[in-house]
Amino acid sequence: LFATTFITQFLKYATKVYDAYATSAFQRHSALATANVVSTIIGLVTYPIMAKFSNVFGRAEGLTFSILFLVLSQVMYAACQNIATYIAGGIFESIGDTGYVIMQQVFIADTTSLINRGLWTSLPESFASIPTLYLGSIVADSVLKHSTWRWGYGMWALILPFCAAPLIITLYVLQRRARKAGYRRKGAWDAADKTQPLSKRIINLIWVDLDILGAVLLVLGLGLTLIPLSLTGARNSDRWDQGSYIAMLVIGVVVVGVFFVWDTKFAKVPFVPFRMIKERTVVAACVLSMLDFFHYSCFTLFFPSYLQVAGGFSPGHATRIDNALRVAFQIASVLVGVLMKYTKRSQIFVFIGVPLCVLGQGLMIHFVNMNGGHANEASFITAKTLVGIGRAFYQTAAQVSIQALVAKEDVPVVTGVYYAAMNFGGAVGTSVGGAIWNNILPQKLTSYLPEQAKPNAFKIYKSIVVAQKFAKGTPVRAAIDQAYRETQRLLAIAATCSLAPMLIVMFALKAVDLTKVDEAKIEENKSTDGEVEPAVMRENVQVKN
Repeated sequence: LFATTFITQFLKYATKVYDAYATSAFQRHSALATANVVSTIIGLVTYPIMAKFSNVFGRAEGLTFSILFLVLSQVMYAACQNIATYIAGGIFESIGDTGYVIMQQVFIADTTSLINRGLWTSLPESFASIPTLYLGSIVADSVLKHSTWRWGYGMWALILPFCAAPLIITLYVLQRRARKAGYRRKGAWDAADKTQPLSKRIINLIWVDLDILGAVLLVLGLGLTLIPLSLTGARNSDRWDQGSYIAMLVIGVVVVGVFFVWDTKFAKVPFVPFRMIKERTVVAACVLSMLDFFHYSCFTLFFPSYLQVAGGFSPGHATRIDNALRVAFQIASVLVGVLMKYTKRSQIFVFIGVPLCVLGQGLMIHFVNMNGGHANEASFITAKTLVGIGRAFYQTAAQVSIQALVAKEDVPVVTGVYYAAMNFGGAVGTSVGGAIWNNILPQKLTSYLPEQAKPNAFKIYKSIVVAQKFAKGTPVRAAIDQAYRETQRLLAIAATCSLAPMLIVMFALKAVDLTKVDEAKIEENKSTDGEVEPAVMRENVQVKN
């Protein structure tokens, strides 16, 4: 698991460098925005669908499916001859990457007790993300220097299956042993009545077990909701003047509502079981993650641009400041996993994490515009670090809490919904942040620029390269910096306000004694059809063999 996660993270950070070169090769660099929109939408809807897939067919099958899509995406990138194939490769990559994230978390949930869940949920990702965050770009630069972007993509189609094979084989073997020993139920397809005609079994699988109508409604609803949010996004907030975007958003929300009616009232095997929706901790955790990722996307969208223009930081410094949150998150998530193991509680870390997030983001309101200036690099990193630590504390604890309070067959689904809520909040935050920036910054520039520079306001607004051409200390640059500072401060205020409700929502999470829940689940599963909780399964299988 560690090796496979390391490779998938390495792939993600290395190939990101090639995107601009691939699209530029087709003279379609602007298509990066379209590709990102498509990937965002596909990734979000994949979370619950992949969770459903793993319940129907099995964990090993879900992992294999995800790795296969990742490999195919790299092949398509390497061989693409037009922008359409490149975007199609992005769809495959989004499905594969999202699928792997869910299968990784489900695999950990299946094979660990709740008392250790927080640690193991965080450890593989932390182990992989911190070094690959920096090594990925170094390797990518070397590939571009000595070869081409096509080989940069294509080599991962060879590396990934080789590194993932041990995990896939191990999972298949353990899954087969567990089913033979009676410690794990068969998937819906394997458990189907073999005396029925093949056609009837396939129809039953598609209509009942996979809930194809629910899947269509979910994809259609989320797609119609996210398309206008994503396309307006950072650069095109003026598109809200077009009726088609509002119509798509309204229809999307209605279709999502229809999906929930179908899922709760009519579906025999629903995507989101009603018993899960009734659990207040699940709802509260999803709201927390949605608000958090809304704040992050809203504030961070133009923060690197602000750092380089108004802050005067180099691109490298701006990247390091922004990455402080990620590094802090990865380290702190392991720490909170260890603390949860010894305190046997999860709720307390939500109570610690949420205020830290609010504090860190609140400091940014002051740091981005300090009496006509800005804070130093250490101050920005401190604020980002506080947000990263806070997110690690509440997010890890909330995920363990929701997994503790649902039935074992609902763990993949509740995890998928939890991650989907993050993505949805991020998509909305991007749209709101883009609308604020695109409406406020041009006004500020027009207001503050000297008369002779006002005709250049639109060019300055459109490009940080143009903005940086004006020398520091000149009246024009002073006006630009002031406009950037005041606009980014508004984004900081909006982001902080979106975090404020989390201080109330966090109290809706139930206090969970992880040891007692573990013991209760073991006893419950021993008394139901001979099935045993997967966390205990490994020990029993080993003893039995």
